[in-house]
Amino acid sequence: METTNPLCQQEEEEDMGRGKIKIKRIENPISRQVTFSKRHGGLLKKAHKIAVLCDAEVALIIFSSTGKLFEFASLGRYATRKKQRKKEDDMPSL
Repeated sequence: METTNPLCQQEEEEDMGRGKIKIKRIENPISRQVTFSKRHGGLLKKAHKIAVLCDAEVALIIFSSTGKLFEFASLGRYATRKKQRKKEDDMPSL
């Protein structure tokens, strides 16, 4: 009968944390899209947090691989310009 050392088991459990990944392009298009969806949401949250906590002006522009635009702007010049651009886009052309 083999006895195990509880300290050895504890060390093994600690090693089971989040593993490091190599930063490289994800080849599988479905996995790449899922990763993009999760990470772009997290990035937008981080941008909002730094703007609020540090009273910083933050502008973030992300283009997906399909060309879709995601943007965030804290209050400031960029947000004002975004509102102006939206109004211009909504106006019918003559």
